[in-house]
Amino acid sequence: MKFKLGISGDLINSEGIPCFGEKPLEKIYNRGDIDLEWMNPNIREISQDMAAKFDAILLNLPKATKESVNRVDCRLKIISRFGVGFDTVDIVAMKNKNIIVTNTPNAVRRPVAVAALTMIFSLSGKLLLKDELVRSGSWNERTNHMGVGLTEKTLGVIGAGNIGSELIQLAKPFFGKIISHDPFLSLEEFIKKGIEKVDLLELANKSDFVVILCNLNENTKNLIDRKFFEEMKDSSFIINMSRGPVINEQELVFALKNKLINGAGLDVMTIEPIENDNPLLEMKNTILTPHALCWTDECFEAIANEAIQSILDYKDNKKIKNRVN
Repeated sequence: MKFKLGISGDLINSEGIPCFGEKPLEKIYNRGDIDLEWMNPNIREISQDMAAKFDAILLNLPKATKESVNRVDCRLKIISRFGVGFDTVDIVAMKNKNIIVTNTPNAVRRPVAVAALTMIFSLSGKLLLKDELVRSGSWNERTNHMGVGLTEKTLGVIGAGNIGSELIQLAKPFFGKIISHDPFLSLEEFIKKGIEKVDLLELANKSDFVVILCNLNENTKNLIDRKFFEEMKDSSFIINMSRGPVINEQELVFALKNKLINGAGLDVMTIEPIENDNPLLEMKNTILTPHALCWTDECFEAIANEAIQSILDYKDNKKIKNRVN
């Protein structure tokens, strides 16, 4: 029986081709022992039929739950997540069924860090507002909209792991000081990175720009709440590049409306796609992007290569580098 690989159909673009290009798939096309099949692009969750059909799934948006793999004829052996996050996969359930889960931390390290910098520069320079000045014929109002310089400002990074470390290195030439909160890193590791270790509320109080880069789990859901916002400076900005539920969205709206903070840059929301009546859509002091700010041709090709390599390593009985369970 041939090894069967299913790939998330939501990775096909409107032109009917893989959004990451064809080149990463050549590793599979050149083999005669793997059958590749594109899955339905509209599925929200891996079904038991799919788990019984495929040996491996390259998974993008659909969820993989305990129910997905609960049938006795489950054939699935590895799920390779297209991206770094794996909160849509029931890791415990997969481990209990001896199903390997992998992600692509190396491919997204630089792109997400650059995306965070893009948010910082856009907010500090009032990019969208100044674009609107030109388009609305309000050129001469530019003196009323000074941006914020960074050389004497403090950047606070929540999560100094893979992507956080990359952002810290990229941001050092721009900021006067960088501080971070990460309960999983030792003081020695912070010293190596050349940054100050602080607790969460101290980071809120001292930072001019806060960037969230931690994983979403039971401990980080609603981590950023009203208490955090009340500690922030009214001139400060918050940027979320991790997962929407890390921020209590209702309390973020309150903070923005009541000017507890200056603005926000969100690449992720609590509900995605964002609801049509979400008050964030009406706020001029926000930049909202569709969980895609880091998406570039280079980024997606690298993610696809890393995700596919994990599947091939499993098939060839080689060491799998990016296991998360």
